[in-house]
Amino acid sequence: MAIVDSRLTAAMIGAAIGDAMGLPVQGETQAALAQNPVTAMRGYGHFGLPAGYYSDETAMNLATMAALTHGFDPRRILNEYRRWAETFEYAAYTGPIVDIWPSVQRAIAGQALGSTINEPTGLIRVLPMAYYLFARFGENLFTQPLALTQLHACVALTASDEANQIAASLYAQLIMQLLADHTLTDALAASLEAGLTHWQHQPAGLDFQVLTQLDAKRAAVMAQAPPTSRNILGVVWYALQSGSDFRSRLLMAVNLGGRADATGALTGGAAGLAGGYIDIPHKWCLTLTRYGDIVRRVRLAEQSGAFG
Repeated sequence: MAIVDSRLTAAMIGAAIGDAMGLPVQGETQAALAQNPVTAMRGYGHFGLPAGYYSDETAMNLATMAALTHGFDPRRILNEYRRWAETFEYAAYTGPIVDIWPSVQRAIAGQALGSTINEPTGLIRVLPMAYYLFARFGENLFTQPLALTQLHACVALTASDEANQIAASLYAQLIMQLLADHTLTDALAASLEAGLTHWQHQPAGLDFQVLTQLDAKRAAVMAQAPPTSRNILGVVWYALQSGSDFRSRLLMAVNLGGRADATGALTGGAAGLAGGYIDIPHKWCLTLTRYGDIVRRVRLAEQSGAFG
């Protein structure tokens, strides 16, 4: 399969680019970024890494994808996360991991997760799982009990709160709708409607109703608020529906600031799938660290047959 035709490549590279674009400005305010907006890959920001380096979002996506090539097994997925943290497999560099959520550290160490309300660690690594579920269950996640059970088990590896489960299911449904060739506009609307209906009787589900009323002001507030899975997903949803192509959607998410690596990765994954590989600026691909390695890993995953 040519790279321009690989939908898994488009999403995984899109997510990695979004991660790399957001990582240097992680924690910056929207006001600061308005004065010096991200327009291309930049380096030596928050973590002092060169341009194109990605973080835990991409590493865990790659680890999840690799584990799923052997079928769904939560223990194998967690073992691949350990390989990343301990041997730097899937990382953009060799050395201590500079950006890892506390709950992920605890999960890797076999410890109780504790509260994960402000850690979207189930949401940020759900992209490969959505492809895997689509290949087995089709486009409608919320009508497939086994698909939901497997998704919940994957999320629960690093996130103990219900909001992570809700956010991950909304994002996974979005990806599954896009894989079924729905337009991005239709996929966003259908995923939100199905997800909010499914979760309507859960207290945490009511909190996600705000995603139906997103505007620039709400998105900016969410970006600067604590990084709950709802806030992260709200920024992503707003950026996806506000932009017109991969570049504009990704830059919208990153320049809202906050956890820009997380919002960038999630936006980039969905935008990459929606627009296809040819919609991703080629210069950004060339700047992405270990670009060729990511493409190689995706090809191996596709050859496994696990992703359709």
